[in-house]
Amino acid sequence: MMFQIADEKFLVLINDLLASGEIADLFPEDELENILASLRSEVKGLGLIDTRENCHKFFIERVRKQLKVCKSQLVTDIVIK
Repeated sequence: MMFQIADEKFLVLINDLLASGEIADLFPEDELENILASLRSEVKGLGLIDTRENCHKFFIERVRKQLKVCKSQLVTDIVIK
């Protein structure tokens, strides 16, 4: 089975996700603020100051720990034009 990737930017996003656990600008700013605000109590519970930076680091670490990526034969069959 062969697939074509219509937009090669998709591969950049996947690479970023695999390399860092993060895709820049994945969430609009207001949504990201809501996500970070929801983590403040957990960050405080770890004995950290609940700054935006600490909450963001906590969020990214949680994503990295819970992210499961499955490589299948499909990955080797992708055709890039």
